Amino acid sequence: MGVRLAHDKVIALARQGRGPVYTYGPLIHNRQAIETLEASGVHDIEDRPDVAGGTVVIRAHGVPPQVVEALKARGLEVVDATCPHVVASQRHIDRRAAEGYTIVIAGDKDHAEVEGLKSRAGPRCVVVSTLEEAQAANVAGPACLLAQTTFSQDLYSQIATALRERCPGIEVVESICRSTRRRQEEALRLAQEVDAMVVVGGHHSANTRRLAELCRLAGKPTFHVETAAELDAQAVARFRVVGLTAGASTPNWVTRSVLQALEDMASPDLRARWLRWRILGALTRSNVYSALAAVALTYACCQLLGIRNPSAVFLLSAFCYVFVVTTLNRLVSDEGQGQVPLPRVAFYRRNARPLLAANVLLAGGSLASLSLAGHRHALELLVVAYALGVAYSVRIVPSGWQRRLGMARLKDLPASKDIFISIGWLVVCVLVPWLGEGAPASPALAVACAFALVLTFVKANVVDTGDMQEDRLLGRETLPILLGARRTRHVMAGLAVTLAVVLAGAAALGWVPPVAWLLLACPVGLLAHLLARPHFGHAADVVCTLIADGALLLGGVLALAWRLLSAP
Repeated sequence: MGVRLAHDKVIALARQGRGPVYTYGPLIHNRQAIETLEASGVHDIEDRPDVAGGTVVIRAHGVPPQVVEALKARGLEVVDATCPHVVASQRHIDRRAAEGYTIVIAGDKDHAEVEGLKSRAGPRCVVVSTLEEAQAANVAGPACLLAQTTFSQDLYSQIATALRERCPGIEVVESICRSTRRRQEEALRLAQEVDAMVVVGGHHSANTRRLAELCRLAGKPTFHVETAAELDAQAVARFRVVGLTAGASTPNWVTRSVLQALEDMASPDLRARWLRWRILGALTRSNVYSALAAVALTYACCQLLGIRNPSAVFLLSAFCYVFVVTTLNRLVSDEGQGQVPLPRVAFYRRNARPLLAANVLLAGGSLASLSLAGHRHALELLVVAYALGVAYSVRIVPSGWQRRLGMARLKDLPASKDIFISIGWLVVCVLVPWLGEGAPASPALAVACAFALVLTFVKANVVDTGDMQEDRLLGRETLPILLGARRTRHVMAGLAVTLAVVLAGAAALGWVPPVAWLLLACPVGLLAHLLARPHFGHAADVVCTLIADGALLLGGVLALAWRLLSAP
């Protein structure tokens, strides 16, 4: 959590373009993650005293107070991204040191977090890294014991027991991060079930090294690798069942690459299963699946509007618009820059040219189809939709105004991404066929608009939660980053319930055809997913896209079934 918060702050500052952005020390003890930040123009200035001017972000480990003052004296704007758990330890030390306590810190002596904690403890401070050091330490009451937030829970308990015997009144603070404790417990539990362990993470990451040590202490052969390239295939292949875990600072996309390498070593049956996952990944990450969902949503909305036989050109327009606009925005996106790109970003880099060619053909084909069919007003509306969709990620604010406004693109507006997605889908799935078919303005139009707008807004946020689990570099343009995942789920659940009530009420009042009763399955399905709060261990972005767009495909299938069964 602390690393995510620090990372989000750095990315947000870099995208605002208000001047150079730096970190004081490596933001994360992971080389691949650092490379992505450096590719975005964010560099470490801990050993660069010549840098003056710009913004410097204090990393999650925290720093001594005098470092902050020195940075400010150099004319740098300081943004504190210290992990809240570390801040809590710092404040506790401040209080106890002021009361004359001896402060005992359990942690790695040279770790950045320990250095920051020690700077606040005053002269009566002892740092211990092992049980032997704790047994030999000169500690007199009153005393207080805290741990580095990524310290070993078992070792901390042993140190606390040893110090209580020598200083019975010592205060023991449970300062180890819950995520760290849980990760260590899960790694030990997993090690009992497998023949060998693979631990993924930076070789300089203290918590990753500790995970590897715990797995070795459990008696299992353990391979600590930073990337998939470091895997010794011959050594790993000797074991039948291999467990995989990763350090807290390891981006999920790095872990996924190691997982994929392990899958490639597996038996033919397992490889066939993983091949199916890769096909699904290509289908979702290429936007073909979402474009098909747009076709299904268009057909369902047409049935709500009373357009029983919508022209194929409107279904084609929806497919082309969603594919083209989503693909173009991802091709020009600055997310995941670096030598080891995220899975979705890597897909677009590998296939940039064929995707661009497909975009040109599909956009031209959809516009030409509407023109040849004589749907002039629908054509004009689709042109506007394309223009706004393409402009979303393009810099439109002059550089002179960028600093004043704090934005350069429509994308920089808070929570804009999912709102713009919903509006775009509303236009192509409802308004374009409504204009093209010359349907009347009626309550059915309002219901169809609500159905498309709310459903796509909820499904977009469901996809965002999957992207967050995959460590995509989401920014303020997404609601989960702005409100947090939990609050976003609550908002989406409320919207799904509201849409279900609107559909049921409109059907009961006769404002829309009876197909609305069947389409209740769409918001109800998304609501069930939101209430279940699943955390997917494999390809979360793929699974969430399958579920979210699957709700729209379900609507199209139900609408088609109703149309066939109700045919005169």
